[in-house]
Amino acid sequence: MKRLKVSDRTTSEVPVAAEAIRDLRRRLSGDSERPISQQRFSQLLGVALSTVARWESGGTPDPQTAKKLVALSQALNILGVMVRPEHRLAFFEQQHPLLLGMRPIDLLGSESGAKQVFRVLEGARSGGFA
Repeated sequence: MKRLKVSDRTTSEVPVAAEAIRDLRRRLSGDSERPISQQRFSQLLGVALSTVARWESGGTPDPQTAKKLVALSQALNILGVMVRPEHRLAFFEQQHPLLLGMRPIDLLGSESGAKQVFRVLEGARSGGFA
């Protein structure tokens, strides 16, 4: 499984490989053999379809979007088996009461928002909300 990592060189540089983008699309799908479409992925992120296609052809996301992609990967890692594959995409798109009615995908765009999502996911994983 490909992992996205924040570069150690600078805080503004976050390398995201084309294969990692495809891996995110696969991990968001209910069918591990068939990733969600580039169109669906672009809708989730709020970018143009051509942007996702460019990333998968070797282009690089802007630093802010790259950080969001890294946070999305980290959130998927924490989700693990807590959310069934067919419900993962919906998890990121729906408003959540524990996130003050915000959508996780929107919160992943900032460092503080990502930390909030991770905190909620970690709490659910550890049984803190049982």
